[in-house]
Amino acid sequence: MKDDEFGRSATMVFEKSLTAMVKGIRAHRGNESEYIQACITEIQKEVASKNMSTKSMAVLKLAYLTMLGYDMAWATFAVVEVMGTNRFATKRPGYLASSISFTDQTDVGLLTINLFKKDFGSQSQYESGTAINCLSNICSAEISRDIMTDLLSLLSSSRAYLRKKTVLCLYRIFLKDPPALRTCFPKLKDRLGDEDQGVLTATVNTFLELARKNARNYLSLVPQLYHILVNTQNNWLSIKLLKVFQLLSPLEPRLPAKLVEPLTNILNTTKAQSVEFEAIRCVVRSMPEGSAIVALAIEKLQTFLNSSDRNLRFLALDLYKEVVEKFKEKTSLKDLHDKVLTSIEEPDLTVRRVALQLLDRIVDPSNFQEAVQRLLEFSRKATLNDEFIGTILRMAARDRYALVEDFAWYLLILGEISRNMDSSYAATVAEQFVDICVRVPQVRPYAVTLALGLLDTPAEAERDSISVCTPMVAACAWLLGEYSGDLEKPSEAAFLSGAKVLLTSRSIQALDAATQTQCIWAASKLYLAVPEHAPSTVAQLHELLCSQLPSFVRSTHLDVSERARLALNIANFYKADAQSLQSAKGLVAEQLLPVKPDAQAQVPVSVDLDEPFFVIEEARPSFMPVRADPTDPYSLASTYKDDLGFASEPNRAEAPQSTAQGVPSSSMYYLGKSDERAAAEQAQEPSVPEVKDPLAQMRERLEAQRNAGAPKYQVMRDDVTAPGATPTPDAGQVPSSSSTATLPIPPEKELTDLQGRLWTVCHRGEHLAVYVCIRSPNLRKRQIRLELRCERLCAPELLVSDVALRFPSAAHVQEADASGRMLVVGSLQERSSKVKANLDSAPFLWPGVFDLRCELEYLVKSASSEAAEAQSLPIQLRFPATTFLAPQPMSEDTISDYVSSKSDLLGHQTAQALSFEKTADLSSLVGRCAGLCHFHGIQQAVSPQSQDMKFLLVGAVQPPSAATLEGQRAAPTGALVICRCAALVRPSGLELRITVKAFQQ
Repeated sequence: MKDDEFGRSATMVFEKSLTAMVKGIRAHRGNESEYIQACITEIQKEVASKNMSTKSMAVLKLAYLTMLGYDMAWATFAVVEVMGTNRFATKRPGYLASSISFTDQTDVGLLTINLFKKDFGSQSQYESGTAINCLSNICSAEISRDIMTDLLSLLSSSRAYLRKKTVLCLYRIFLKDPPALRTCFPKLKDRLGDEDQGVLTATVNTFLELARKNARNYLSLVPQLYHILVNTQNNWLSIKLLKVFQLLSPLEPRLPAKLVEPLTNILNTTKAQSVEFEAIRCVVRSMPEGSAIVALAIEKLQTFLNSSDRNLRFLALDLYKEVVEKFKEKTSLKDLHDKVLTSIEEPDLTVRRVALQLLDRIVDPSNFQEAVQRLLEFSRKATLNDEFIGTILRMAARDRYALVEDFAWYLLILGEISRNMDSSYAATVAEQFVDICVRVPQVRPYAVTLALGLLDTPAEAERDSISVCTPMVAACAWLLGEYSGDLEKPSEAAFLSGAKVLLTSRSIQALDAATQTQCIWAASKLYLAVPEHAPSTVAQLHELLCSQLPSFVRSTHLDVSERARLALNIANFYKADAQSLQSAKGLVAEQLLPVKPDAQAQVPVSVDLDEPFFVIEEARPSFMPVRADPTDPYSLASTYKDDLGFASEPNRAEAPQSTAQGVPSSSMYYLGKSDERAAAEQAQEPSVPEVKDPLAQMRERLEAQRNAGAPKYQVMRDDVTAPGATPTPDAGQVPSSSSTATLPIPPEKELTDLQGRLWTVCHRGEHLAVYVCIRSPNLRKRQIRLELRCERLCAPELLVSDVALRFPSAAHVQEADASGRMLVVGSLQERSSKVKANLDSAPFLWPGVFDLRCELEYLVKSASSEAAEAQSLPIQLRFPATTFLAPQPMSEDTISDYVSSKSDLLGHQTAQALSFEKTADLSSLVGRCAGLCHFHGIQQAVSPQSQDMKFLLVGAVQPPSAATLEGQRAAPTGALVICRCAALVRPSGLELRITVKAFQQ
């Protein structure tokens, strides 16, 4: 016995402890890996020791090395051995190491089950607590099934410490083994009545995390949770309860009204700011609009916003985003707007970011200009100003520039932003600059002048460089070429200036190939338009193109060289003859529409678009036409002409004023000019006029226009869409025709409001009726939204509850669970609230009326009876015939070609006649119907003497899909539905004849 004790003590003296190992690692700086490998070798020997204290220390050191990234999978069995010792100090490192290193795939994990069971029954609560903590980290479904009985017994333990640990552990187990929740739920629910505040708080916290997964499962706990909320004085517990009620309130319509009293009491009496803020958030997320408590909560939130504590201001700003979205009428936007602008100057990045997000939501046309000016001021002061610029661009682009009232002013803002060369939003600025000019014709003269000024003004550092970012150069070039006719009259000087800045600036040749190509073609458009707008400058412009384009032809960029060659050939062909140039106007007169969506599908499969059509050769330095830095006169010249330009390049390098030896001009090696000669030449040189900032000039012009009268802008807010794919090869081309006109389709918001009124009865039975409203499908998400509600029809003595709609298995509903889509939770009153269901639209392929077979399930019981009778009835949701069509833009000629060539896809015809009183605007009425039924509509021409009207409506069928419902099958490829409407004026009213042609009835 004495020898054994001596051996143990000797081992403890000579073995390396964790502290010694950590000190050794720190001492071997730069050589840690070798030292750690030596330590691992020692640990491997220690793990094999029969002394449990030595083995425990070895496992503890391995746990530390694991946190540094070293693998200890080879020692898992030793960890289990250490966990099985009797001494708490020895087994504790084993539990720690297993918590860190064990996973679901660890083989020896099942060996720990009996160890857990033994320690759960230990007399020391700390041993049991350590085992529970380890179990929560390494639990798997297999371990859970074998140990669940022991955990349930711990829930009833007399020691509150173990009950609290067990409740928290159960949540981690439920994540690994979801069926265990059904087994534990009754006993876990009983812990809501626990007398210990720690256990009660842990139980509420566990239910909170479970409710985040699926809150509907815990509606039955509302009475107990409400009782705890009303009676507790624990601030932490109150916060957790308020979070739970935020999740449950949207699922139980009666709950918000029940919460008014306790929430009002908390807001008026609590001194804890954390509880007060959580109560405000609960009101914002749970209470309906119009409640009196909402005004109280917003008033309290205002005090948080005015607080001197930066953290409280951040919380208030973050919550105000939800307040503005839900209760915009009750919010004083004027005061909030000022406070948000103040918060934008916060040095804290997180506060500034949430303030910018809130500003984006509260700005309106009346304060948009002020907000933009303030953001620009902040961006000039800030080192990182992209977040300010991004907010300006997002606000302006919202709803197709709905906030912008003065588009000329906003173009000035874009011009100022474009001078920020390093901004990540440069491409967005250029895109908006072009987009506004396309959508607002009245601003084009102002925009073209501004574009020319931005290109013609050099940067401050270099006289031959451009002061705006590269994407803006391309945008300005495009505007000059596209809208050259809007230049100020007389426009001779503007045409010459525009062509010079596009071709003669050496900094243009240093830009990317796409921008160079844009500049070349813009200059060509100026040349083609000059006979009409500036005929006296035809010869000068022709000479300019012929002299400057050859340098672009020699470019190593294939696109630049090809476009420059094309422009040069055009100039050589038409020469300086204004009369022959008039005939070239047709080259750019036709409008180019966007590429249709399925253009890529028409490329043969055998063609690999990623493979170059030519052998790419590396450009040799001797043939590079553009210098690395065009502004550097000392760089290598690429052509003889450039080499000659070296001699005429002004010397920008200033001679040093003095050296250590004295004045440099007195040196025999000094080749500069003498002071007298330099002064004489400087006096002879003409003074360079100061170039005025074009933005300042345009601001002055804008002020003059405002004084003369505010301009009126007409904004084209509709999307410019590409022609859709049609079966014929020419479907992508929609020629404009004077004999037809596209029907005006109402905006999306108006169509949505109209659809919201179209409710149909899908079931009317003995106890209740079910109504459905079918919205337009979301083509991008491939979903269709249904809105459902119930109405009670039975006698008052009968109670109808828990109404659910079960959809077919092939029809996937996003909100449905195992019991289907719940329409009513609890008892059904006179009418239920509206319930949404997002249905996957992929299985629906067949155009025409379609009945979706569903099951309606609910409970019925009398007031005097306890037992409820389950009812299950088959019902059908009827989808209208045009629900799954998509508008198909086509011209009248294209429709005619399709009808003649695809007669097999139009084999079924249906006709119907309607009579009604005359309407003032039949085109608008038919356009509204076309929008609701997902058709593209055009109005055909009729005789000028006739009052009759004719319309054509075209809709495309969804492409084939693999997943289909019963009764559905894929439509033929390229199938369309064509509807012809003829409105005939009769003395008694208006007769509308409708003929529908499709591939099926």
